[in-house]
Amino acid sequence: MDAKDSHAVGMIVASSLVAAYFTMVACSGSYYTANLNGEKKVYRVDDHGAKTLVYEIDQNGKTTIHDADDPVAKRQAAALEMEEQPSVRRTEQLAQLNRAPRRQPNDPIYVNLVPAVLDGHMRKAERTKGAVEQQIRSELAADPIIKLLEDNRNRSGLLKPHVLSGADVEVSPKVSLKEAYGIDRKTGKPGKTLAVVFEATITAEAFPATYNVSESGHVLRNLEISKRFAKQVKQVILQKIGPNIPAH
Repeated sequence: MDAKDSHAVGMIVASSLVAAYFTMVACSGSYYTANLNGEKKVYRVDDHGAKTLVYEIDQNGKTTIHDADDPVAKRQAAALEMEEQPSVRRTEQLAQLNRAPRRQPNDPIYVNLVPAVLDGHMRKAERTKGAVEQQIRSELAADPIIKLLEDNRNRSGLLKPHVLSGADVEVSPKVSLKEAYGIDRKTGKPGKTLAVVFEATITAEAFPATYNVSESGHVLRNLEISKRFAKQVKQVILQKIGPNIPAH
């Protein structure tokens, strides 16, 4: 067999494989997806190459099902239903909360203060273990409206400190030591100083609201900074979250 004949046979075999491939795809059912100008359209392609629109998604993310009996359309519809369920439940919960009476200004606000997270530098600098956390706790506990929930640190399993039942608010503090630039008190010249940074994420448990506060300053003013930090936390709890908490 010469080179021409070999080339011809090769072309025939390649064509046969391609034809066989498309035959298998057609028999098993194939789909074609078109994406244009932010819109997505999914078509089912039959054995003769004819396309049938199954479903489409417009530029705003709205899905329209055109062939409800198609298996791909059914999967898309099921996925949409799964996505919408949490949103529907959340909407119903918010509607119930809006109808519920609110707590009175002098009613207590129950707060779950999560154990403070200290970075490595702060852990080393802390002279007494737990002193920083106790410092924050004592500032919040001094408020007559805020009632800190006590947790049993020996709990395990589902009853962990961050899921205390009955909490209106959860406060998650973090404390770290960082290098900062400032004025050296001795020389009066700019230089590196060590700053303590207090941060907290404050979350309302009954409705979707999360706030972040922070306070920082020279490490030698740790007590003063912690008081300013606690004041910020209390303002969020009392002024931003408190008025929207449902009555107990």
